[in-house]
Amino acid sequence: MSESNNRRNADVDDLINKINGYERRQVQMANEILEQQILISSMRYNEERSARLAAIVDSSEDAVISKNLNGIVTSWNHSAERIFGYTSGEIVGHSILKLIPHDRVDEETLILSRLRQGERVQYFQTKRLNKNGTVIDVSLTISPIRSSDGTIIGVSKIARDISDIVLAERKSAMLAAIVASSDDAIISKDLNSIVTSWNKSAERIFGYTAEEMIGQSIVKLIPDDRQQEEPEIIARLKNGQRVDHFETKRVTKNGALLDVSLTISPVTNASGDIIGISKIARDVTDKKLDEQRKNSFVAIVSHELKTPLTSVRSYIQLALAKARERSDVFTENIMSRADTQTRKMVTMIHDFLNLSRLEDGKMALNISEFSLSDLMNEVVAECAALSPAHTINYEPCDDARMVGDRDKICHVLSNLLGNAVKYSPAQTNVEVRCLHNGNSAEFSITDQGIGISREDQSRLFERFYRVSGQRQTTISGFGIGLYLAAEILRLHHSEISVKSEIGKGSTFSFALPLLAEN
Repeated sequence: MSESNNRRNADVDDLINKINGYERRQVQMANEILEQQILISSMRYNEERSARLAAIVDSSEDAVISKNLNGIVTSWNHSAERIFGYTSGEIVGHSILKLIPHDRVDEETLILSRLRQGERVQYFQTKRLNKNGTVIDVSLTISPIRSSDGTIIGVSKIARDISDIVLAERKSAMLAAIVASSDDAIISKDLNSIVTSWNKSAERIFGYTAEEMIGQSIVKLIPDDRQQEEPEIIARLKNGQRVDHFETKRVTKNGALLDVSLTISPVTNASGDIIGISKIARDVTDKKLDEQRKNSFVAIVSHELKTPLTSVRSYIQLALAKARERSDVFTENIMSRADTQTRKMVTMIHDFLNLSRLEDGKMALNISEFSLSDLMNEVVAECAALSPAHTINYEPCDDARMVGDRDKICHVLSNLLGNAVKYSPAQTNVEVRCLHNGNSAEFSITDQGIGISREDQSRLFERFYRVSGQRQTTISGFGIGLYLAAEILRLHHSEISVKSEIGKGSTFSFALPLLAEN
């Protein structure tokens, strides 16, 4: 019985051992499968991670380059091709020295030395060469590449092209130097008229330091009787307009009034939005004083010349009348020429006197109602008598009447018609037209003369400006006739314009308001 039990126990033990062995094999197999799955997952993760990193490197706007410790390029992304011009095939396997200017080769040795010690080089600004030899400003970030055991086996380099940034910085530095050294006050302010910058010349001219003015309103500089100028200027600038050579007055720190010429421009951002205002102020006080002295001198001299010249002209006209009575052709001819010259002198003196009055703000208009037809008949008849070598074709207005200063409008027409004759060859035509157009009369005077260049046209109505050129230098004049004509028309709320082409003559035009018909 005991033997039978022993065999049974042995069989049970054997069965238990077999079961235990089977279970161990199952566990071992399960562990092996788990390890394999972990390995596969790790490999997939590393592959995905590598793919993501490769995509980031490939799509980067910066050049991403790797090289070994001998400076040999081992990888080269698309931006490296774009920035430096070399394809991957042209540069991988070659020395990075191809990109380094000769005077900067030592940089590579120093950088590699630092990287071998495990350092990282960040935002190192230097210069590199592209394939066509152009020097590029770059910012470099350079890091060591390590193996799994921490050994440095290579170098990664990120290069950013900062040529535009460096150029902008240079331009900014140049502009800052110009502003700092300018003899004119250069000021910036926001759209609320608060000062945001103030250069040294602004300190010198107005007496306030930058600390005293920045953050303060520019209105501190504006006299009480000119406070309306600032909102008017701001409104124009907000519309994108520029204000050039605006002459006005400003107040210094000690209360003195200065004559200044202002050039004011809108400041825009990259989107074109107006974000501020720049102002250049030039102190023209001395210039104004010189002009006042000159105008006073001209006025005095012109006034003193006027009286004796009137007497001379009276004597000439008396002698001319006597010569005609005696049929003395020679004396009549001489006296006629003398009378013409004295007329010119009288006109010139009147111009200087009018200029002086205009500059002093004393040119008043003697307003009256008059007939434009009568005025034009008078002007054309006088010009025709003085210029028999030219044909004047005249188209008068209808019986139009206007309210204005008859003598000054006469001066405008005489000046324009006289210029048309003076700058035209003999035996040519001058066309004078007056078109009655609704409530205005439109005047035009056209000659067949030498013409005026575009450059001269832009300055033609400036005081003392004369057209350049060989032909013009032989013609007398002071460059004030057209200036006075333009100012007289401005006082009549009109404006003169010119159309001209070299060698094909000129047309001067303006319009004047008429009295409404009953």
